[in-house]
Amino acid sequence: MGALLSLLRGSSSGYTSTSARTSRDTEPAARFSKQFSDFILNLGDSRNAQYVVDNFPEGDRVLRAGQALLQRIRTYQDGSNEIRAAISQPTPENEEAAWRKIGPSVVLLRECFEHSQSLDRIIPDILDELCSQVNDYDLGKTDRNRGLARLLADLMQSAFAFDSLKSSIPAIQNDFSYYRRTLPRMIKSQNDDIASNVIPHEVSNQMSLFYAYHNPMVKTVVDSASQFAKDSRNEPLVLDCISALAAGSFNTVKQGKADGPESERLCVLVLATCCILYDWISPQGIGSAQSSIDVKAVLDMVSEHTLADSTPADKVVRANCRTLR
Repeated sequence: MGALLSLLRGSSSGYTSTSARTSRDTEPAARFSKQFSDFILNLGDSRNAQYVVDNFPEGDRVLRAGQALLQRIRTYQDGSNEIRAAISQPTPENEEAAWRKIGPSVVLLRECFEHSQSLDRIIPDILDELCSQVNDYDLGKTDRNRGLARLLADLMQSAFAFDSLKSSIPAIQNDFSYYRRTLPRMIKSQNDDIASNVIPHEVSNQMSLFYAYHNPMVKTVVDSASQFAKDSRNEPLVLDCISALAAGSFNTVKQGKADGPESERLCVLVLATCCILYDWISPQGIGSAQSSIDVKAVLDMVSEHTLADSTPADKVVRANCRTLR
């Protein structure tokens, strides 16, 4: 984390004066924007995304897969009518009609669950890359670092969008609940189309736990990031990395130095992502006196911006943080 810590310590030489260390320990949030006043994180350049495609293909694959799943979830096929008929008039014909209707939807839900497992595996790799030693001093001046920051934010945006869609489509939970209740009979079906949609019992149980949360995809990201911080045995440095990214994004937007609307949107997204991750990783949370992110200033600034499904960014942050409400 050499480059990040150089930024955090406020010196291009990497040296930190005694007064700087004292100030950082006593007023971390108050120094949030001042400490990084010249740290600008522009993310709109296509070279940032191209770096990920060329050098981090697995991350790009997970991102594209998630975006494709979002498109399919947006056209989710509701099985409510068929389920209602099967419950009110429980004939074999009605039950099979319900299974045929919800079968493909349950397969889609399984794909979304498996995507969450891919997210769980890729998030530590991204954070490890961002928090590792790099040759340059400025986190915001290489395609590598900007590309990885953008990838992390884009993955979180997909997580925001998925959770928002899940909340707005009650049929997702209802269809899967009906599937689980009738699975013992479904397994015995002689219809090949129905039988092909049967999910192994263990996977079905895992899916049930996943979809029980109101924000399952964001929870996957924050749980993965939190575990990475614990496994690294250097939680403060991981928090420093997240703070640096947050500060660069904050100043880029606050000072109007984004190189276009898309870059500004991405900076707000990085900022929201960092706030949420910081809140879950830090034992005290982002609103504590020990936090190195000035969350009040952040929420005030991002309130004018929107994220998933036009939801104000400050509301997205509050809804997904552990200690903010």
